[in-house]
Amino acid sequence: MVECPVCSAELLEMSMEQAEEHVNGCLDRSVLEEKKRIKKTNIKIISKQEPTMEIRGAKAVLEEIEQTEPDTEEIPQYDIPLEKASPQASYMSKHPLPSYKRMPHTTFTVDAFKYGKLDFCTGYFLTHFHSDHYGGLSRGFTGHIYCSRITANCVQYRIGVDPQFIHALPMNRRCNVQGVFVTFIDANHCPGAVIIVFEIPQANGGMARIVHTGDFRASPDHVKQILQILAVEHNQPVRPAMVLNKLNSYGSPPIDYLYLDTTYLQPTYAFPSQSQVVQAVAEFCFKVNSDKTYLPNLQTKSKQQKKPMQLTNWFKITSKAPTRTSKRRVLFVVGSYTIGKERLFIEIAQRLGARIYVAAAKRRMLECLGSRSLLQMLSDSMSAQVHVVEMSRVNMRGLTEYLEMAQKHAPFSSIVAFRPTGWSHAPGALYRQQPRGPDPPGPAVLQQLLAQNSQDPAQLIQHLAQISLLQSDSQFTIDSLKPRGASASVTIFPVPYSEHSSFAELGRFVCSLNTKHVVPTVSCDAANARWLQHWQNVNALFAQAAKSTQPELFSNAWIAFISNAK
Repeated sequence: MVECPVCSAELLEMSMEQAEEHVNGCLDRSVLEEKKRIKKTNIKIISKQEPTMEIRGAKAVLEEIEQTEPDTEEIPQYDIPLEKASPQASYMSKHPLPSYKRMPHTTFTVDAFKYGKLDFCTGYFLTHFHSDHYGGLSRGFTGHIYCSRITANCVQYRIGVDPQFIHALPMNRRCNVQGVFVTFIDANHCPGAVIIVFEIPQANGGMARIVHTGDFRASPDHVKQILQILAVEHNQPVRPAMVLNKLNSYGSPPIDYLYLDTTYLQPTYAFPSQSQVVQAVAEFCFKVNSDKTYLPNLQTKSKQQKKPMQLTNWFKITSKAPTRTSKRRVLFVVGSYTIGKERLFIEIAQRLGARIYVAAAKRRMLECLGSRSLLQMLSDSMSAQVHVVEMSRVNMRGLTEYLEMAQKHAPFSSIVAFRPTGWSHAPGALYRQQPRGPDPPGPAVLQQLLAQNSQDPAQLIQHLAQISLLQSDSQFTIDSLKPRGASASVTIFPVPYSEHSSFAELGRFVCSLNTKHVVPTVSCDAANARWLQHWQNVNALFAQAAKSTQPELFSNAWIAFISNAK
């Protein structure tokens, strides 16, 4: 079954265009519902003042956003007085609390605000500020919320929760929250999004370990950071310098529960890396903006060619540019939600040397990120050449009207717009041919591979990667950009800029961790869920293989593979 990640509607019988239109429509509606919650109030943002820094591109700007607390030898304590830590008075909710929202061995929940005030809950963790995760959170909420500093700023600004109930935990630091050790690491999703590592002392002297990914885009750094955290004795502090270092020891204690973002748990989702997409889009914008020998030839594209065109076919080279070409000014527009997609529009602006225009409400959200470098790039004038707009506006009618409005402020001749979402790369044409994808191989196949390659870690890993679909991500260049919708003045490019993990990235992540139970946090059918068990089996095979060789040798071979997998 192929489901919409927002409303869970079945998409199996839809074409690629229909499926994308459905999902984008669901996403747009969630944004419109979220806008109704905006409170026109001047709430003081609780972020620290950040030092001015030299702007060196999107990565540098975003690295400034989440600053860590001072590096000390102590474990920060978040012990709430008993009268405040007592469970909230419960009331009936329209929806029963799903089991995966409550963390075992704790009185904590994660992203569980729409289920009412829960009589057992003393700590409500919020992974990031997207409406499908904070939905149900209201101004009068009096439960204790634990989140990152950026998310805390957003919660206070957009929802108006009393600051005494918002606890902003530092990044990359082990904290003691009501007797449970909690560490936040960056989830590579949207600003402020975190992966949560829970370590819960047990009565028998043992330790229960839980990793909750929230929404995330898996990377080798996540594996290294999680293993590094778990390798440190629980009574010792985990400090940023330790977490951000390279992995220097093999193995870690087992993870009891891995709560996994399975938004794209289907082999057909093989979209490229964010960096490839960002660089290709930024380079394309630079070419369109600076090369005066290129003239848009958009009106006749569909009439003259029936086959899909490469990007280079969308422009014709002229030996001499008309006079009006030198005055032509293209407006570049990027669709965005409340928070997210920042890497794309920052990199475009950096490549063009341009300022970024955002509406007042979006600007206030960006102020919550606490980055002066980003704020310096913003402009209050619509004459700026890069605009960030609501995703729901990125359609032919909406952008045609938007261009007319922008032309009152600057001589823009046309709009080139981008709609960034992982759904842009879903090979919907394959749905009918391969609705499930291949089945994972059985344990006997894994044991046979181990027997044949037990002394050669690199060879074993390559064979396992092939049968486990760990190298199925696609590549992305300028020629991968293909317009979907164009007129004489407006061209729209869907781009596979996903802030969720691809299928192969999920596989590499799960294979890397010694996990007893993997719990999907997004609905998936039984066929695709079998891959989760297969990847757990692969990790168990790695443990066997490590015993046959040298643990460090095998660990280094695996880390090298996941760091270079394409």
